[in-house]
Amino acid sequence: MNRNYLKYILIGGASIFVWTGCDDYLNRESTSGVNTPDLIWQNPKAITAVLADMYDSGLKLDEFDDWYGSKKANLANQTSLSDEATASYQKESAFDKSNSTYSYGDYVFNDDMVTRYKQIRIVNNFLLNIEKTSVLSEDEKEELGAEARFIRAMQYFGLVKRYGGVPLQTVPQEYTAGNTEALYQARDTEAATYDFIINECKAIYESLPEVRSSDAKYRANRGTVLALWSRAALYAGTIAKYSKTLTLTGEAVSKGYVYIPETEAERYFDECYTASSKILDEMVPRVYSLYKSTSMEPEELAQNFYNLFSKAVNGDNGEYIFQKQYNVAAGKGHMWDKLNVPFSYRGDGWGCGMSPVLEMVEEFEYIDGTEGKLKMKDSGGKAISYDSPYDIFKNKDPRLLGSVYLPGADYKGYGGGKIEWIRGVINGQDGIGTKYEASAQPDKENKVVIDGQTYNTSGKDGGSLSVGDASKTGFYQRKFLDESLTDYTDIDAKRSSTPWVVFRLAEIYLNRAEACMELNQHLDVALKDINEIRGRAGIKLLTAGNLTLDKVRHERKVELAFEKHRYWDLKRWRLAHLDVSKGGLTNFRGTALCPYYNVKSGKYTFETGVPEKRKRLFLEKNYYTVFRAEDLSTNPLMVQNPGYGN
Repeated sequence: MNRNYLKYILIGGASIFVWTGCDDYLNRESTSGVNTPDLIWQNPKAITAVLADMYDSGLKLDEFDDWYGSKKANLANQTSLSDEATASYQKESAFDKSNSTYSYGDYVFNDDMVTRYKQIRIVNNFLLNIEKTSVLSEDEKEELGAEARFIRAMQYFGLVKRYGGVPLQTVPQEYTAGNTEALYQARDTEAATYDFIINECKAIYESLPEVRSSDAKYRANRGTVLALWSRAALYAGTIAKYSKTLTLTGEAVSKGYVYIPETEAERYFDECYTASSKILDEMVPRVYSLYKSTSMEPEELAQNFYNLFSKAVNGDNGEYIFQKQYNVAAGKGHMWDKLNVPFSYRGDGWGCGMSPVLEMVEEFEYIDGTEGKLKMKDSGGKAISYDSPYDIFKNKDPRLLGSVYLPGADYKGYGGGKIEWIRGVINGQDGIGTKYEASAQPDKENKVVIDGQTYNTSGKDGGSLSVGDASKTGFYQRKFLDESLTDYTDIDAKRSSTPWVVFRLAEIYLNRAEACMELNQHLDVALKDINEIRGRAGIKLLTAGNLTLDKVRHERKVELAFEKHRYWDLKRWRLAHLDVSKGGLTNFRGTALCPYYNVKSGKYTFETGVPEKRKRLFLEKNYYTVFRAEDLSTNPLMVQNPGYGN
């Protein structure tokens, strides 16, 4: 039999199931003597250890160290490939060569099918064996089984949002010698795959506790399953409603492996509303609540929003529903801080990874609810002068200050000081005069002598739009940065342990509000949900008269910025392939904010600039990831996704 086929479909037998990544658990004193697959199921602690490994090794998430191509030097992830940011490095392989186009790759953010189905088989084996064991009570079996089914549902959600419909397997396949055909399995439809995820959540959520003890608080609970139900249903509903705008054709389309009938949209939005309401109406504030500041001062609100995602709070914020924890001492750290700290704080290199773009910064409104366009010129077209680059952001949504390091902002991490990103100096005032611009990396020669006085044409954190590895837009990402970290050396040491948020309460408010708007029902609920988010942020609340679907989508963009939602949102709304002028990713490059120091006045004026990065090209086929050749050759019933041949 073809060994590759076994690798894909069977993914090994029980020995692989037990020993894949479980050694550390099984060598502990509590499981001493447990050394064979059969004995695993005779020891409750060993069974729990296997489940722990299913979380640790099997639950692949869109998290910190997750890049397209698995290369940290690439820095192409769901943030930099959305319209939130661009990657900074001058030789970054996806964004260099500014006079060319970056086409979203066929395998962008794909998951290796072998790995996913290996983990699904592990779950199926686990479920089969806990039913047979006599060392667990029926209640214990039910709860552990529900956790395993949640992990399996998450695996299928990771697949369906990339590939569309995939083969659904709920029991381990068994190979009979000479009968490989029995293992062949066609794809289930995209709708059936989403239905499987939703129905699993509906079947298991009541089998899990609402709140876990401190030693198990990072395991899935009732809210976790409801959150997956809410998200999966919202994805399915929007795919059903908006896929009619695409022109993809072929067998995968005609058989429903991709696309969901538009007639199903309402049903899915109802499911999202139901799941979200079970959290928001039944578990808030008893179990979950938005993480709020006791002060309404903008700086305090900004710090509160930053703290929500900080290592100092470490996920204990009342808002996280499900998170991934890290442990540096145990070799389970990540490298996000080392990759993204501002230039002058980066230690022995790297840093600067994500450059939020001006378009994203301007999405954040002002506190009074007016649109977030920065005030660079007065009504007569004259450049406005500011005492500090930071002053241009006065009265902006505090979430901006908590999410992005702005030029002139205080840096509250190790070393202190301010973020200094300056495009250049002007020998004049009010933006009029001879410009001298940064032309090198910040730690290189960027100086000009004017009237006998030497000026830096770059800040210590950047200024060039093309040269060096500092931010190319004037901004750095603050959300998730560990400002308590003191050592940014040695990237491979993985010194970061800030938790990654998978589900949080704010998303559930946003999910339900969007479902309400799509249904054109429960609009009072949608308004309340959006205002819960805006009220926490400290900005003007919406009224029924100005609540629209676009407003809900806008709120989602700023609240969930840099949490790796935006890329998937643009895909499920079927906007990604559109031109940037229509809200899509095609021809998107991003814009820089360029502060200039005016020598004559000692003040700053602003212009915009274009980072020397490629324009994007998102094709309709990129809504679905291509199946690799081995995925098709080992299973003749598989059908390739549209646009890729077969």
